[in-house]
Amino acid sequence: MIAVSDNSPLHYLILLDQTGLLPRFYGTVLIPRAVQCELSAAGAPSKVSESLRGGWDWLRVEDVAAEQLEAVSKELDMGEREAIALARAVGADILLIDDSAGREQARRVDLRVTGTLGILRAAAQIGGLIDVRSTIAMLRETSFYFDENLIRSLFEEWL
Repeated sequence: MIAVSDNSPLHYLILLDQTGLLPRFYGTVLIPRAVQCELSAAGAPSKVSESLRGGWDWLRVEDVAAEQLEAVSKELDMGEREAIALARAVGADILLIDDSAGREQARRVDLRVTGTLGILRAAAQIGGLIDVRSTIAMLRETSFYFDENLIRSLFEEWL
């Protein structure tokens, strides 16, 4: 399976200590250079930027050619643009992205998408991979935005 990730899912899974879900579900995960830069930028939480320095054998950074970006909306940030372009270029099976505008753009070009909550949902459905209550409590302590009604419905489904 070929998976490409934008910044957000990787960022939040690092904060939740759940990056192990990515190789379990997807094997190797590709990120574009812009996403690597966002994750290691000065404003990123130290836990996120330090995690990248250690490196993971399942994470690969890829460069995206300028011509691949031309078909992607300039209204998105560079990480999202490069992630969508990379996913298209490599024929990814799935794009990991949280931003709603980015997800919409990806779907328009027939990319299958999931995000942080989708990954956590898959882990909860398998059972035993995550502690749902503590994981959601930790997610609430971050800057991750989600609708409380969505979380309530997920709790009902997961528990």
